[in-house]
Amino acid sequence: MQSSSALDESPKVTSAARVDIQAETPPEWSTHEAQRRRTLLFLLFAAVYIGYQLVNRWVEYPLFRADWYYFGAEPPPWHEFAYRWFLTLLPLAAWAAVVFFLLTRANFLTHRRVALVVVVLGLTFFEGNMRWFQMSNNHVSWNDILVALHADVSSDLGLGSSQYEEIGWQFGYHLACLVLCAFLAGPEPYLCVQAIWNGPVGRTSVGIICRWFYRAFVWLRLEAPAYWVLGWLDSKAAFACIAGLVMIDPVVIWALDKEKEDNQAERTVVRLIADSNPLRLHSLDRAWNRVVFAYSTEAQELAAANEALRDLDSFSISTKGPALAVPKRKVPEKPDNVLILQAESLSAEIFNQTDLPYLNEFSKKCLRLKRHFSAGNATHFGVLGLLHGSPMTFFTGPRVPHRPNPYLNHFKEQGYKTRLITSSIMSHNNLGHYLPNWTEPVSEPSSDFNVIPALHEELGKPGPRLVYSFYHGTHYPYHHDEALRLKKYTPEVNLEFNYNRSGLFEWKDQIVNRYKNSLLLMDDWCRDILQKVDLSRTIVIITGDHGEEFFQQGRLGHCSSLNIHQTMTPCLIYVPGVEAADVTFVTSHADLMPTIADALGHEKKPTTLGQSLFEPVSFRYAILSHYAYRKCNLWAVASEDDMAVFERDYWDNVEIKSLTDWNGQHRAYCGDAEIWNDRFRVIRHVEEQLRASRD
Repeated sequence: MQSSSALDESPKVTSAARVDIQAETPPEWSTHEAQRRRTLLFLLFAAVYIGYQLVNRWVEYPLFRADWYYFGAEPPPWHEFAYRWFLTLLPLAAWAAVVFFLLTRANFLTHRRVALVVVVLGLTFFEGNMRWFQMSNNHVSWNDILVALHADVSSDLGLGSSQYEEIGWQFGYHLACLVLCAFLAGPEPYLCVQAIWNGPVGRTSVGIICRWFYRAFVWLRLEAPAYWVLGWLDSKAAFACIAGLVMIDPVVIWALDKEKEDNQAERTVVRLIADSNPLRLHSLDRAWNRVVFAYSTEAQELAAANEALRDLDSFSISTKGPALAVPKRKVPEKPDNVLILQAESLSAEIFNQTDLPYLNEFSKKCLRLKRHFSAGNATHFGVLGLLHGSPMTFFTGPRVPHRPNPYLNHFKEQGYKTRLITSSIMSHNNLGHYLPNWTEPVSEPSSDFNVIPALHEELGKPGPRLVYSFYHGTHYPYHHDEALRLKKYTPEVNLEFNYNRSGLFEWKDQIVNRYKNSLLLMDDWCRDILQKVDLSRTIVIITGDHGEEFFQQGRLGHCSSLNIHQTMTPCLIYVPGVEAADVTFVTSHADLMPTIADALGHEKKPTTLGQSLFEPVSFRYAILSHYAYRKCNLWAVASEDDMAVFERDYWDNVEIKSLTDWNGQHRAYCGDAEIWNDRFRVIRHVEEQLRASRD
């Protein structure tokens, strides 16, 4: 910037400004310096408004709620929280500096009206960019703009009249607020106030007092700090300082990323803030990533892994080895009933540590799946993955028309009556949109134990039946009957315990005890159901919807990670005539419906990525989905003791993000490439299914 025009370097301008204030006359309109000052003030006011949009709308979740708002985790130290604010607002300062620099290079551009037009156009673009980001998890690119210009907005982008109306109101709101900022940056407010105080108001007691205060303000030279700040902002030093901070910020984010405890492709909070910020110069982040790549062994390995993923010449599993399967039984003459009992938040680790009188005894008759994964770390993924016999490639959130379950249709074709009897599950995260085709009316009694009579009645009807029920009580705050014997594990937190308190880890043992006591009540629920079921002609599945973490990797609950604590869950399979055994190979919720169909002797069944436990294969895996309200973007393939984590973009192209063991520790690719090939083939199958399910 031109130092000769800097406010702090121009005694003439500063002096004139002070004379204007003392003489209560408006500043000059026509001079270039006055126009620069008004342009700078407008950009500062506009930056405050855009900063409000940025903080309270665009990056509100990662800035305020991404880590410590849920289940009482400790907030970050003050210096890290301060850096998050700095990380959020620095790009805004950079854009304000760039716009001011460009507009003050020529006299005909140096005006509030020109700055208003530029800011309105920029804010319009950033608003559209964030709408695209919320849909695709990617900021808009030039190719995206070209695609959008040629797209059918109603079908391809899903924009209807209500969306256009909402967008119009949002644009009008932005325009009105920015016009107000332009008004406040000029002499008009000064003239309005002067006119008011020169009129009758100025002659009142209030007006006289206000005038005294104003004269005292001028006499004390309190306006000097404001002019000094404006002068520094309009200087080369300020521009150089902002440019330097923008250049080193990607390095700081990279350094903080390196400190995260696990490596399962989970973004740190600062990375989430950076990725969500539409004003950020993401090209600088990408440039620094390229610099890191040139010297990082891990980055080079990921690049080699992604290249190998794309270069696969065959998607057929190549692993050779012993068949991983359970011996089949003789198919019964009459088809068995099928009863599926699924419970909320079943931790495999804590389940095995808890003395459950009925289930421990019942498990002696069952296939006990020791390395069993849900289809994801959230309820809607765990339920749908089991009932569809498939990983969550088909889930896209709310869906009209509803998508029928292929296995419910399959069992209907086999002569089965199918029914859901459980308390309030169909409305959870649009589950009902993917389970519309039960043959019998859905029944949703008011509580878990109220479903038991209806279950017995349904299973007692003639003809083969497939019945599903879900137990809610093991979700936090981990309900149990505190008045009865179901308080075996003590001490425990009480029902009113605040799970959002600080220092939650200190209460770990008491929380785990309460969870164990809630498992005891679930044990009674299973007992009350199964004691009146004819087990000689009923296949029974007992499992969870997902796992539950109890601070093993610093968290409580689920939906936050793809680690084994949130995705592994106990699973018992009882099939009349099948010998009880521990199953130690990897299994998944997606395998359960194919297993049931095989146990019943069905020669044909829906084609999915789930594998029957009775099918002799040499490679077993589980496909996991990270919590999402609409379509899932983060996935993992778990097999043996490793995980390949991958991410999909809006067009359902996938990219490997990390290769780890089950504890989230980095695993090498180079040198062990062959062991990953079948994992990559599974990823490519997932990619194909994701693209096939877009419609």
